[in-house]
Parts: sequence; C-alpha cells; structure tokens
Amino acid sequence: MMKTALLLGVILFPILSFSNVTGINDQYSTRIVLQDSVEISLYSATMFRVRISHLKGDRFPAKYEISFVMGKTDPWPSVRYQKREDKSFFYIVTDSLKLQIAKLGLNWTVWNNQSGQRIYPSNGPVYGMFRDGYTLFDNVSAFDAPSKISRFSHWFYNPETKNYTDTYLEEDLIEDRFFIYGPSYKSLFAQMNELIGPEPLLPKKGYGFFQTQHLGCQGTQAQLMEVAQKFRERNIPLDQLILDFEWGDACDGDKELKWGGSLDWSRNYSSPLSPVQMIKKLDSMHIDVMLIHHSAGEFKNRKQQGWTETVYDEKTWWNKYLEKLNMGIRGSWQDTRINDITDSYIYQRTQEYYGDKKRVLFLGCRKVMAYNPWDFRFSTMPTENMMGARRYPFHWTEDCSFSWNEMAFQLKAVNNTWGPMSGYSYLASDITGADWRIQARWNQFSALSAVARSHNSKPWSGNIEVDDFVGKIRIEGRDSINKNFQPEKEQTETAEQSIRKYLQLRYRLLPYIYSYAHVNYLTGMPITRPMLLAYPDDYMCSSDTWPYQFMLGNNILVAPVFGDFKTMEVYLPRGFDWIDYHTKQEYKNGGILTYNTYDINLMPIFIKKGAIIPMRQPSNWIDTKVMDTITFDIYPSESVSVFDLFEDDGESILYQRGAYGKTTISCEQKDKLVLQVGPTEGNFKGKQDIRFFRLKVNGIKAKPGELKVENAISYNWKFNSAEQSLLIELKKNSRAGTTLHVYANQTR
Repeated sequence: MMKTALLLGVILFPILSFSNVTGINDQYSTRIVLQDSVEISLYSATMFRVRISHLKGDRFPAKYEISFVMGKTDPWPSVRYQKREDKSFFYIVTDSLKLQIAKLGLNWTVWNNQSGQRIYPSNGPVYGMFRDGYTLFDNVSAFDAPSKISRFSHWFYNPETKNYTDTYLEEDLIEDRFFIYGPSYKSLFAQMNELIGPEPLLPKKGYGFFQTQHLGCQGTQAQLMEVAQKFRERNIPLDQLILDFEWGDACDGDKELKWGGSLDWSRNYSSPLSPVQMIKKLDSMHIDVMLIHHSAGEFKNRKQQGWTETVYDEKTWWNKYLEKLNMGIRGSWQDTRINDITDSYIYQRTQEYYGDKKRVLFLGCRKVMAYNPWDFRFSTMPTENMMGARRYPFHWTEDCSFSWNEMAFQLKAVNNTWGPMSGYSYLASDITGADWRIQARWNQFSALSAVARSHNSKPWSGNIEVDDFVGKIRIEGRDSINKNFQPEKEQTETAEQSIRKYLQLRYRLLPYIYSYAHVNYLTGMPITRPMLLAYPDDYMCSSDTWPYQFMLGNNILVAPVFGDFKTMEVYLPRGFDWIDYHTKQEYKNGGILTYNTYDINLMPIFIKKGAIIPMRQPSNWIDTKVMDTITFDIYPSESVSVFDLFEDDGESILYQRGAYGKTTISCEQKDKLVLQVGPTEGNFKGKQDIRFFRLKVNGIKAKPGELKVENAISYNWKFNSAEQSLLIELKKNSRAGTTLHVYANQTR
C-alpha cells in the first residue's frame, strides 16, 4: 500500500529571496534531502526525481539509488540549485525550474524559472507520456495511467554485477516520481533517452521481415522448409522465421503438451534433417530462426512476475537455451505477461554470452489491443510493462483480434500513442486480419514501421478461419477446444501482391530506416513519428488530429488506409511541398486532399520536397557481409537539405562505443544544383576506403548543360527525360568530401 501519496497541487509561487547553493554531486547525482523521508535528485536543470522512502534507519542507501526505470548508470554532472524553506513549503530552484513542495501532504508544483509560468500541474491533454511540454512518470507509467504492476521501486542496479536483479526490495517502501521538462518534444526525448536509457539497435537483419509459423502440433519441418522456399521463389523478402510452440515448446510430435512444458525439439522438427541441419539449410537461404518460449528460469529475485506457463530452475532453462543458441537459433520470443524483469534478465545474459560480437534478437510482450479474442479484460492501454523495458527491444502487442477496427487501433498504438509517443520505437502487432483485404492494408503500414512482422498468415493464405486461429492461441479452456486445426491452403484472393510490393520497398529503404535507428539510439527521437511529434507547430497536427498518419524519419509521410475505403483524406503539413511517391505529382504548400484508395495495392506515400533518401539495391534478404550499393534518391528544393547516412557492421554492439560511420549528404537548388557528399566520419568493421554512390536527382525537367565535380576519383551521368531525373554515378575516397555542380543549359 502507498504510505504517502505525491498529490497534485496548484499553489502560487511566492516572491522569495534565496541563498546561493552549489549542488554537490553525491556519487551518482545531486541529492537534496528535505525531510528524513523525502529526497530530491537533480539530474539536470530540467530533470529531477522526487523520492519518498519508508525504509527504517538509512532512508536513502546507495544500493537503492538507481532503480530499474533508470538506464544511466554512470554519474550525472553536478547541478546548480538554490534552496529555501518556510513553515509550509520547501523551495528548490535550478537555472530552469522552480520546484515547490508542501510539507503537509507533499503536493508539488513546478514553474519555469525564466518566464514564471507554471508548468505542473496542468490540464492539457496527454499524448502518450507527454503533456504540455513535460512528462511525469513512475516505474510503470506516466501520469498515473492504470497498471497491474507495483508503482514502487523494487529492483535496483548493482554496479558490481552490472545488472538489475541482484538488488531487490520486497516491500513497497520506495516511491519514485520522475519529472522532465522540454518543452520541445526533441528535448523531452533526448532527456528521456539519457535517463531511462536508449533502445539498442536490432541486428541489421532484424530490420527485415519476420514471419511466424504457427500450425499447432500439426506443424512439421517439411512445412517450414516449404514456407521458406515459397518466399524465395515468389520474390517476397524475408529474413526471420519464428517458430511458435510447435517446435517443441508445447508439442511432442502431434501431441500438445502444457505450453512451455518442453525445452527439447519436437519429433516433427527433428527429421528428415536434424535441427542443426535445418537451421544451416535455412541459413544458406539467408533466413534466421527464432523460437517461442512460454517458459523461463527461476533466477534470483524473480519476483512479482506475471503469467509464465512453465517455470524451470534457472540452470536447466538456461542450459537448454544456450544449447539452441549454439545450434544457430538467433533469439527467443518470450511469450509471457508482466515479465519485464525476466525479459531484461534473459536479454542481458544473452548479450553477455555473445559479448561484443553479436546483438541480441529478442521479442517481448507489450499488451495493448482493442479486443482480445479470448481474454476479455481491459487492454486498450499497456498495463503490464515497466518504463525501463524499452531498453530490451523489440515488443509485440499480444494476441489481438482480426477486424478493420483492430487494424486501425493497432496502427495508432504501434506508430503513435503506445509506441513512439511512449518511448517504444520497436513495437509490432500480429497482422491477423480475417479478410485478405485487411491483411493487405495491415501489412502495408507494418512494412514501413520500425519492425515488420506477421503472425501466422502467409502472404498467399488469403482469408483465415477466425475460430480455428483462436483455437491455436487460446490459453484458457484449452482442454475443451478442438486441436485438429485446419491446414494452411493457398487461396485465389490474397494480399500477396501488396505484401511483396511494400516489403520490397522496405528492403530498398533499409539504409534510410537503419540511419534513423541510429538517430533513435543517439537522440531518442523515434524511427516513426506521429504527425503531432513531427509537426508540433502545425495546429492541424499538434492536437493529434491525424492520428493514423505518420512520418517515417523526417522525409517520408505514410498515410495507411485504415478501413475499407474507396477514398480517404490525407493531410500534408502546410508550408512544405510534397510529392506523391507513386505518381510524382507535386502538392505545393500542403493541405488536405482526398486520395483515391480504391486500389487495394496502393497506400498513399508522400515525399517532402528537399528529401534525400538513401536506398539500396533490390534484394529479398539482408547480408551484413556485403556492402550495399547506395543510391541517394534526391528531391531538390531551394533551401539546403541534409541527410546523415549511418553505417556500421550490422552485427556487433561496438556502435555503442562509437564504431560507426556517418556520411553527410546535402543538396541545394537555386541558379544551379549543388550536391555535396561528405567524408565518412568514424570507423567500423567493413568500412571501405573507396565508395561507389549513385545520386538520382528527381524533378530535372531538361537535360543539364554541364556537370562539374570536385574531388572525385571518377563519375558519369545520364539524363532520363521520361522520368525527368538525373542519375550520377560517383566513385570517391571515403576520407574526402566531394562537391558536384549541375548547371542548366545556357546557365553558368
């Protein structure tokens, strides 16, 4: 039970005189003890924690300083502050904020120290985890959103073992609340990224497509290999196959076991090839394999965790998991609930096992859906996660339903409210539309999200039998269901054409998406950005008026068709020119337009004029051992536009210590077109001294008169009158910058 509540209060800030105090950094942060049970930790002039402790004796021991929500484990710089108190209040002032805390009731109020304007509490709407230029959160949610998990701090970082599970406090004795002031979203995300910790990059192949195989215990190795072969034969990109419980987790041949009841391979997946031979065969097809687990090991301090169907002793579970990793399995899908501590433990131990050479591939649960087909409890917002879980990507939204309504809900959840606006870039949904048209539209926006994943339905499968599918995923009442599931069959009407089209686009956009994955890691700004985040100064966007559109990075506007519509309104932010990606039609100064969405294979996509978009060669898989051929797809504008291309080895975690390259490309079109390709700054395994780039400049209506190039090894160019584009092929030294001047005919 909560002993003392941090209540909201509205208190006018009086005019006071303060004595100057220079905060002293006490090992980790600048700490101010106000009463024997209240401590303020200043992390910066705009970020702090209010802690109430009900411990006996030492109220604020060092071992409880860094709770699970906090990913920054090295000390913060000292923060200057002023402090004063009177009979009723404590007052703390930093260079940016004024904090007032009532001695009775511990209500607190925050003002802007520069303008005097009150920041908190406020009455504006909450968008994800943000309100009125600030965020306020505890260990599980922002603004006291509902949660099934204790809001108190129970797990703490141990600097000796470097994990969060060795130091545990059973009782509800430490209450933490964190406050961050922006007021811009950019500043909020940057500070949150520093405090909670960044989202690590997935392995580069993790930005490819994930397809789940879920056929119940009737699934076999032969069927899995057939699926892999079909993807390759049908020219549909794929990098990961995920095996549901049929691999052995809940199956012994055709017999279904308790989920998680086995840690060994099922007989159905052990012949004709051994599991190792099967994994090697799939690897030769450039396909990795993940396995689902409905189980976990009982490690030290595995407390307050939710549904885990089967729990083993830690050594047994871990040794079996290592056995699968040594076979070549790429990662685990932990299908459990309220298990963020367990997930973090498995993630961290896996990373320790890999060392620096490999990134963890891991899938956890962030349950949020409009409707669960078998579990009818409240689930329209995530109530089973802790704030620190963003450090262990990626997540899926659990077993959602099959309708247009669910698809629209998932679109907003994944790319807006419960994804990017809550600090989760890497969030995916199941894509289990009952109708093939729903599958087509669902797969379209998934293909241009941070993670592209489908559960069960294959591109060629068409409509699904809902009752049959629910039978596969249902847990409660499992003994009473018919487990003779229908085999997957090819159908005439399917989403295959659409799925192929947008996955191929995703794979071409990999350098663009991967660059924004680096931006997300370094700055906290998400890979996909809802319109209110991308254009907060546009009143048409700032109130989340267009919640189903989103920006992929800065330059690509994605407007998914979220219903069975023949036409749909799209908003292009005003003040910018936009180009229809499909037709190349230009829309000057943006605005609302009605888009024809009759064609099920067409999703509205728009490019912001001035965009520089790196694309790779067409390919149906990702190979980190081969350097991509990069084409910069450029849409010039009169103002200078810039893009930073990030590259690394695609496999190791050395990027976290600066082992990556950044190449800056700029473009400006006035009396002439000027393109600059900067040197590649930084080093990483596989970096090439000599680079070949292609620059495709769009919107060139007439053949240029001349091209002058500075500091290139070689180049050539070709004008395409039909496309109105200029293609330049450039060979350059990666350590040097290159400038290209394109002159129009009769103009120099």
